[in-house]
Amino acid sequence: MDTYTGKRLDGRYEIHEIIGVGGMAVVYRAYDTIDDRTVAIKILKDEFSGNEEFLRRFRN
Repeated sequence: MDTYTGKRLDGRYEIHEIIGVGGMAVVYRAYDTIDDRTVAIKILKDEFSGNEEFLRRFRN
């Protein structure tokens, strides 16, 4: 199991499983408990979180 699977993010998203892995991020299948729907959440890998250029690219 990874860091996020089985956890709740931002008080509303229940993280269920990894559905994709890329060079900069991991994509999870999650459930939005407020909007009552399944969503995909992309989370930047830890090794890029301190790099402002990567953060800028990730947000856009």
